Amino acid sequence: MPYSMNVKHYILSISLFFLYSTSFSQITITSTDLMDVGDSILLANVDSIPPGFGPGSAGPDQHWDFSNLTKDTVVVLSFVDPSTTPYGSEFPLSNIAVEGMVVSGYGIEGWAYGTKTQSLFQIDGAAGSYDVLEDIVAPFEPPEVMFDFPVNYLDSLDQTTTIDIRIDSPEPAVDSIRVKVVTSVFSRVDAWGEVISPVWIGDVLRFRDVRTTIDSSWAKVLFFWVFLETNTNTGVTYKYMANNVGYPVLQFNADTSETEFSGVSYMLDAGVGETELPSISQLAFDVFPNPAHDIIYCKLNDSFEGQLIIYNMTGKQMNQQPVTSNQRQIKLDVSDYQPGMYQVVLKGEGQVYSMKKVIVY
Repeated sequence: MPYSMNVKHYILSISLFFLYSTSFSQITITSTDLMDVGDSILLANVDSIPPGFGPGSAGPDQHWDFSNLTKDTVVVLSFVDPSTTPYGSEFPLSNIAVEGMVVSGYGIEGWAYGTKTQSLFQIDGAAGSYDVLEDIVAPFEPPEVMFDFPVNYLDSLDQTTTIDIRIDSPEPAVDSIRVKVVTSVFSRVDAWGEVISPVWIGDVLRFRDVRTTIDSSWAKVLFFWVFLETNTNTGVTYKYMANNVGYPVLQFNADTSETEFSGVSYMLDAGVGETELPSISQLAFDVFPNPAHDIIYCKLNDSFEGQLIIYNMTGKQMNQQPVTSNQRQIKLDVSDYQPGMYQVVLKGEGQVYSMKKVIVY
C-alpha cells in the first residue's frame, strides 16, 4: 500500500507539473501573418527611451517586458495596390506598396514597393525623398528578401542589395549626382518567447538583423565624374514578429555595441484591415504589501484558473503557483529575491489576463 500511494503521488505530481508549468509557444511565421493590400496600422514612436532598455536575452522560451514604453508620436502605415501610388509604374512587378515609411538602411523616405507570395516577402525598391533630393526612384538589385517563408527559430538570411541612381543636380555647377548604396544584411531568428508591449502580449519570433551600409556619391562636373565621399555604417535591428498581426509588434535599432538605441516603435492598432491586434485582458487583482521585503499576497477579486508567475525585469521566471477557481488569495515568499522590480502575471489558457509590478527591497 505505501508503495502504491507513492507511485500515485509521483504520477499526480508529474501531471500537475505539465498542467501548470508555463511554456511559451515556438511559433512559425508564414505569408498569412503579414499585412495585405487594404490594411493599415498605427505605430507608436518612442523618443524617450527608459533606463535599462535593451533587447533582452537570445535563445528559446524567453520573456521580454517592454510595457513601460511611452509613445511620443503616432504614424500610420498603409498597405496599398502599387498601381494607385505615384511611382507604381516604376515597379510593375510589385504587388504591394507601403506608404509613410523610411526604408531602413537606404535613407529613402516615402514609398516602399514589394512582392508578397506564399514563399517570400521582398522589397523591390523605394521611391520618394533622399536627403534634400525629391522624386527619387531606387530599384533594389537584387530585391531584399525580408522573409523566406515559413520562418522558424534559428532560420537565417545573408544577402547584399545595391541601389545605384543618377539624378540631375540642383546646383548649377554640377550636371548630375550619382549615389550608390550597397547594403549587406545578415538576418537571424535568434530567439522565441513571449513579449509584452504597452498594448499587447503574446508569442513571438525575434529577428536580429545586422546591417552594413556603404554609401558613396559622385558629382559630374564638365563631363567628368568626381568622387565626393564614402560612408560606412553598421547597425543592428531587432524585430518581434507574431502570428496574425501583420507587422512587428515591436522593433528598434541599436549600435554595434548594443548600448545605444533608436527608432523604437510598437504597434498600437491594426487599422482598417481584417488583422486585429489583440490586447491584454484585465482581471482585477491586488498585490500587497508593495514595496515588499519577505512576503507578498496576491488577492483576486474574481474566480480564475491558471498560473500566477513572477518574473524579474530581465525576463527570468522567479516563481510559479497554480491558481484554482476557489482561491482568492495567494501567498508568495520573496525573501531570497534581489532588491528590485518584479512583474506578477496571471496567465491561463495561453493568455495573460492581468499583470502588476511589485518592488522588493
